[in-house]
Amino acid sequence: MAKKRFVRPRTKKELENLEVRGLWKAIAQSRELAESGTRITIEVILELHRAIFENAIPEIAGRFRANGEDVKKLKCHEPPPGRVVKEKIFIFWREFDRRISLIRQASHVKDGEEGEWIEEVFDLATWAQHQMTSIHPFCDGNGRMARLMTNTVLIRFEFPPSPLKFEGENKSHYLSALCQIDLHEDYEALKHIIIKGALQTLEKEERARINARRG
Repeated sequence: MAKKRFVRPRTKKELENLEVRGLWKAIAQSRELAESGTRITIEVILELHRAIFENAIPEIAGRFRANGEDVKKLKCHEPPPGRVVKEKIFIFWREFDRRISLIRQASHVKDGEEGEWIEEVFDLATWAQHQMTSIHPFCDGNGRMARLMTNTVLIRFEFPPSPLKFEGENKSHYLSALCQIDLHEDYEALKHIIIKGALQTLEKEERARINARRG
């Protein structure tokens, strides 16, 4: 069977629509791997990125930045050049894999240990999001992928996901929280945003359940 020919989006709106569809696909994939307990490898991370961009910008889909594909300075941090991205991502993944393997599932948490366990989960989710943002390993979609990684951690340990998109004042608070880490190694503001987002998701899901019962 002949390979389907890629037709490049003609307008910005078409491109955005394709990326949104790809993001929903990646969200579904990340939820499935989180709930199944599948090991989150570098290949899995690339597959999630591929899902977002394969029908929108296939030339960047599912691959890291390469030599010469450098990123301009962010608000408070300059990402590493493309030539060292694979090395940086491997260092991140090795530590991520170690930390997530040490966290117990909810069913194995003893009475009185819940607080410490919750801290471990949200500390890892926060750290992973900042690391992905800091390395900025992709040509596009770094913020979305960073927040997908966070939600994969949360769902793995039976917490609700946090929002994947920030706009207006919320985006300003999010960028300021990243700066707090870049400048002062203070993760609390970003962790607060993630916890708040997860609680909002929980409340939204509960309202939906109540409305469904009423209907």
